[in-house]
Amino acid sequence: MKRIATDIFTFENLRNNDCLYVDKTRYIWEIAKSEGSFFLSRPRRFGKSLLLSTFKAFFQGKKDLFKGLEIERLAPEVWETYPVIHLDLASGSSYLGLDEISLKIKDELLSAARQLKVSILDGSISRMLKDLIEKSYEKYGKQVVVLVDEYDKPILDSFKTSYQEDVVKMMAEFYQQLKSANDKERFVFITGVTKFAHVSLFSGSNNPTDLTRNKNYATMLGYTEDELRANFAEHIEETAKELETTPDVLLAYMKQYYNGMRFVSRCESVYNPVSVGKLFVNQRFDNYWIATGTPRFLLNMVKDNPFRLQDLTREWVADENDDKYDLNELDLRSVAFQSGYLSIAEWKRVSLTEWKIRYDFPNREIRDSWYKNVLTTKPHTYGLLMPLLVSLPEALDDKNVESFMEKVCNFFSGIPYENAGEITEVYFRNHLRTLFCLFGIPNQCEIMEASQRVDIVAQTAKMALVFELKMLNKDEADPESKKIELLNEALEQLKQKGYAEKYKNESEEVHSVGIVFDGKTRKVACWKSL
Repeated sequence: MKRIATDIFTFENLRNNDCLYVDKTRYIWEIAKSEGSFFLSRPRRFGKSLLLSTFKAFFQGKKDLFKGLEIERLAPEVWETYPVIHLDLASGSSYLGLDEISLKIKDELLSAARQLKVSILDGSISRMLKDLIEKSYEKYGKQVVVLVDEYDKPILDSFKTSYQEDVVKMMAEFYQQLKSANDKERFVFITGVTKFAHVSLFSGSNNPTDLTRNKNYATMLGYTEDELRANFAEHIEETAKELETTPDVLLAYMKQYYNGMRFVSRCESVYNPVSVGKLFVNQRFDNYWIATGTPRFLLNMVKDNPFRLQDLTREWVADENDDKYDLNELDLRSVAFQSGYLSIAEWKRVSLTEWKIRYDFPNREIRDSWYKNVLTTKPHTYGLLMPLLVSLPEALDDKNVESFMEKVCNFFSGIPYENAGEITEVYFRNHLRTLFCLFGIPNQCEIMEASQRVDIVAQTAKMALVFELKMLNKDEADPESKKIELLNEALEQLKQKGYAEKYKNESEEVHSVGIVFDGKTRKVACWKSL
C-alpha cells in the first residue's frame, strides 16, 4: 500500500518517494502540447501547486518521473526540454506593506534566476521579471516556460489597506511583462483563487486562456468518485476497519463530508484532495478544511453581516463564465465560490441559450468551517459566549434537554443588539446552527420530510433534538398570549407531522422541541420539549 503524503506538494518529490499519486497526466499533455498562456482558478489547498510542479517536471524533460503514467503513452518518445521559471507567490506576499511584498517577490525571482544559472539586476519586480525571461531565453536559446502559483495572493493580502492601489498597480506592471514577452515564451500557466479586472493579465489583448469554467478540465483538480475508489481501495479498507465500519458506510460518510466541490455546471463533483489524504492518514473524520484558513479578504466582507451567504444559496442566478471581478466591488457569492465555500449545487435550462444555477455549501466540512469562521468575525460575541457554551455537547450526550436549552437561551441573550440587520426566522435559525457547528454538534437544516421541512435537527448517538422554530413579531400587540399560541402551534406541528420518528433508530433518545424567538429582544421567548 503506497504512502499518502500530506506534507509533500511537488510532483517530483511524490514520485521519488513512491507516494500515492492520482494520475492526472492526460490533462498535462492536453494543455502542454498547445503553445500559449493559460489560467486556472481554484480554492487554496486544492492541488494547484502539485499541478504546476507536474508541468515543471514535464517541461524539464524528466521522463523517468512519469513512468507508468498515462502521459507516457500519449506524449512523443522524445521530450523537448525548456528553461522553466517557477514563481510561488503564496510566499511572496505580506500584510506588512508594499515594500515587504516587493522584497518577497524579488526573492522568488532571484531564486528562479539561480536555478537557471542566470544573473539579473536588482530593480523593480517588473524589470527583474523582464530581465529573467530575456536572460533565460538568451542563455538556452529556447523559449521559456513560466509557471506562476497563487498570482493573486499579494493583491488579496492588501485588500482594504492603505497600500491596496499601489500593490495592484505594481502587480499589473509585473504581469504585463508576461504579455509583452510572449514571443520568448513557449508556455505560461498561472493559478490563483480570483480573477481581477484590474490586473493586466485579463485586460487588453493576448489574454491567457481561462480553464476555470471549462468543462474539459472540471475534474483536473480534486478526486472524482471513480478516482477515489480506484486509487485508495486499500486505504478505504484499512480506515473502515480502524473505524469499525464497512467500506460502503465509510464512503457514504466521505461523500457527505468531503465531496460536492463543483466548479463547472453540468459536470461531476470532486472530493477535496487534502481532506481525503488527511482522513486516511489520521484514520478519523475531522474538519481539515478549516486548517487552511479562511482568506482575510473574505472575512472582511462578512464582518457586518456574516449570515448573508446563507440567503444567497437559495437564489437561482445566470450561469456565467466571466469570472472577472472589480477589486473594489467584490461580490460575496462570487468570492465565496472561488474560495471554495460555495459550489454549484443545481442547474436548469431556462431557454435554448440560457442556464440557471444555484450555489450551496458543497459538503458538511466546508459548511461547518463557514459557520465557525464567521462567528469569529464578531470577537465580542465570541469571547462573551465561550465560557457559557463549553458544556453544550456534553448536555446532548448526557441526554439533558433542560441543560442544553439553558445554554441555547444564554447564547441568544449574549448576542449584541447592533448590526443584526432584518430580523426574520432565518436569522434565528442561522444563529442556532452556527452554535451547533461551532461546537462540533452534528446538525442538519431544513430537511425535507414528505411535503414539509424540519427546521433543524441536532443529533448524536445519545440524543437527537428535532426543532420547530417560530418568531414572535416585534410589533405584536399582545406578546404574552401570542408567544404561547406560537409555541403550541410549533408543538402541534411536531406531533402531527411526526418529524422525530425517523431518528428513533439512530439515537438513544429523541425529543421534539418547539422554540419561540422574540423579534424585538432577539432572545428565546419560550420553549418546550415533547
